Amino acid sequence: MDVLLIMKSKKNIYKQLREHMDRLPVGFPSTITGVEIRILKKLFTPDEALTALALTGLSEPIQKIADRSAAPELSGPEMEERLEGMEKKGTVFSRILDGQRLYSLVPYVVGMYEFQAKNLTGELYRDTASYFKQGYAVEYLTTSIPQMRVVPIEKSLTPGHSVATYDEVKKLVYEAGERISVAACICKKAMDLSGELCAATDLRDVCIALRDYSDLFVRQGWARPVSREEAFGIIADAENDGLVIQTSNERQPQFICACCGCCCGILGMMKFFPRPADFAASNYSAVLDAESCIGCGICVKRCTMDAIGIKNKKAALNSARCIGCGLCVSTCKPGALKLERKTVETVPPLNTDELYGIIAENKRSRPARFFTILKSLLGMRAR
Repeated sequence: MDVLLIMKSKKNIYKQLREHMDRLPVGFPSTITGVEIRILKKLFTPDEALTALALTGLSEPIQKIADRSAAPELSGPEMEERLEGMEKKGTVFSRILDGQRLYSLVPYVVGMYEFQAKNLTGELYRDTASYFKQGYAVEYLTTSIPQMRVVPIEKSLTPGHSVATYDEVKKLVYEAGERISVAACICKKAMDLSGELCAATDLRDVCIALRDYSDLFVRQGWARPVSREEAFGIIADAENDGLVIQTSNERQPQFICACCGCCCGILGMMKFFPRPADFAASNYSAVLDAESCIGCGICVKRCTMDAIGIKNKKAALNSARCIGCGLCVSTCKPGALKLERKTVETVPPLNTDELYGIIAENKRSRPARFFTILKSLLGMRAR
């Protein structure tokens, strides 16, 4: 009887896993072409897919996962071995809490896909890009709060003004202690594989992992440990090259990304819509004093969201496209551009558990999500 149950559970196992992952706070929607199933087949063997059905988005001990599994042959030790193998492949996340290893499933983005940076193939990149266009972009952009937030670059902040820790990247790095590492940017690696090199920078190792993510990345050889000072240098170089600094949307973030408009899938999605600001978690927005502008056009080149143009030999700012990164402000010689704090400040969740708890609690139906996207496409405020 047990064998029959297992055989039944392995039938259409990838469809079951897709449905299971779709119940995570950030889901995994189906498509007409089935590209999402192709992705799962690349990442999971059938046995690993069956094991993944026993995991949730919560970090749980091995024995609890084994007790829930549809494969009774996976006792505690056997389940531990299976999960260790899946962690090496980047399909599950683990962390150590109070001396106990805990495992969970993570969203495809940000999470499982980024864990493939070391072994990314052109085929997986193309399938992922196709999946974004066929539905995952809607899933990512329409969560109740974004998974990532934009942090203004240091040079754009007005000296002497009080800045919250979660809006100051150096403080975020400092508070992570010694658990800091740097990995290759998967978006830039993907573009390299496609033969289209990044137009913004030659930098590649710009993704900084912190806390549990750093532990995982170092343990699996996906990243190398760095000091705070080296991390500060990486961020400074990224800012100089015009990369947008984004962190996980937490007061205790797990990662810091340096993103460009030509490679970053997330910025690319936002840039496609008339009002990128609606999809960005940011406490700042640029303001322009047109009278002080000399029309040099440097800000136009620095803006990844096409929020600035030149009109009548002066800069013209579209606030609906501004995500508050500060890249235009830091290079404005006459000081015509400044960052201003928004009237309503958004305080990010404390940590990953709180972030995905909020997203899960406020998870909306697919029709509601598509209505949000439709409003944005029509130029209406989406949030």
